[in-house]
Amino acid sequence: MNYLKAIIASLVLISTLAQADDSALNKAKGGAVELWGKTKATTIEIANSTSEKASEVGKKAAEFGRKASENTKETSAIVWDKMKEAGAATADSAKKGASKIRNLAGQEDCKEDSALCYKDKK
Repeated sequence: MNYLKAIIASLVLISTLAQADDSALNKAKGGAVELWGKTKATTIEIANSTSEKASEVGKKAAEFGRKASENTKETSAIVWDKMKEAGAATADSAKKGASKIRNLAGQEDCKEDSALCYKDKK
């Protein structure tokens, strides 16, 4: 009979421990599921925030590029006009200089192949 009581007591003890293990396992599983849910929500929030910031930076970069392009076009037009003016002034100065040299050298009639002779050919 003592053996029977010992076996029953052992079964009750084992059953209690098994139920306790199942309960602890369920708690751990619930904790893991909750942690996974929080991690998933946080990851989604970070991804959305990053996407929004990247979109803002992209818009700002596009606006900056557009402004830089407009400024470049305007600056290029101004530089081109100034280069044309400088070229025209240089050509005029060269003509005047050649004419002065011809006058100083006493060469009123200029020859076609002379470096100091400039004839306006159109």
